[in-house]
Amino acid sequence: MEQASIHQHTEHLLRVEAVSKSQAGNLIVHPTSFQLSPRKKLAIVGETGSGKSTLLRMIAGHIAPDSGSIFFKNKRVWSPPVTLLPGHPGIAYLSQDFEHRNNYKVHELLNYKNLLSPESAAQLYHVCRVENLMNRKNDELSGGERQRIALAKLLVSVPELLLLDEPFSNLDLPQKKNINAVLHAISSQLKITCIMVSHDPVDTLSWADEIMVLKNGRLIQHDSPPHIYQQPADEYVAGLFGAYSFLKGVYHPFKTKWGLKSQQAFLFVRPEQLILTTSHENAVDCVVTQVLFCGAYWSVTVSNGEQSLIVYTDIPGIQKGDLVWVAYKN
Repeated sequence: MEQASIHQHTEHLLRVEAVSKSQAGNLIVHPTSFQLSPRKKLAIVGETGSGKSTLLRMIAGHIAPDSGSIFFKNKRVWSPPVTLLPGHPGIAYLSQDFEHRNNYKVHELLNYKNLLSPESAAQLYHVCRVENLMNRKNDELSGGERQRIALAKLLVSVPELLLLDEPFSNLDLPQKKNINAVLHAISSQLKITCIMVSHDPVDTLSWADEIMVLKNGRLIQHDSPPHIYQQPADEYVAGLFGAYSFLKGVYHPFKTKWGLKSQQAFLFVRPEQLILTTSHENAVDCVVTQVLFCGAYWSVTVSNGEQSLIVYTDIPGIQKGDLVWVAYKN
């Protein structure tokens, strides 16, 4: 029995066991437990004040939990005041407030803690898109370039776990796309285990292997991106990841019309799961109450008087007041 338990633990790079944190007498992270296997990508999401960054800082060894334990490679992660300096060997942590030394060129910043061979370093700089910045100084860089250099600076020390706190904050759209591409490349090419905290949950769907949703310091749902998106635990989770319609009741009339066998007391329906149709079979008649142009599609809000639905469609010319029929795709 003991052997099985040990084997089970070695499968996980990180174990977080019932950690909690209080501030001014209030629990900002309620007891939270999870495990993360090597080479996996975990996103921690939630609204502002949900405890995401606090949980990440505890994992990084920068602040101590009030209760519970954190294990990295089966060894306890300690934080000040138990240790003299914050942090843990093998864990790299990029905070929102990272800083670079002034008056240094990029190659000097990166060589300071470089443990890689010249070939591996060149690959890393290519992945992080910094190879063309080597002779520039810190004050000559844009926000996105500084962010990519900060990532490269952490990765040259060869960490096994990379922690990212809001890596997209304070970046414009082109810079954000650049960082997003870099994070995908870090995961796929460098095979590093990652945890990312994000205030923009939609961005995490295409990146993460697992998503944890926090609300007021409590873990609400921990699941794969498809399950989080298609089967959210509640309206809070559903709303974080995009538009939805909420059908309440096991015998909701729309469920009957659409032939849905769901026995759940509530059902979340995403706009792309619905279609506008000319057929009245297995469809609900509604009146269009709003039409929004979203580029590749129109977002159409419809109502049957008691229930509103949001439908995404590529059918042009739909106008407010039109009578339409709404069916469920599957």
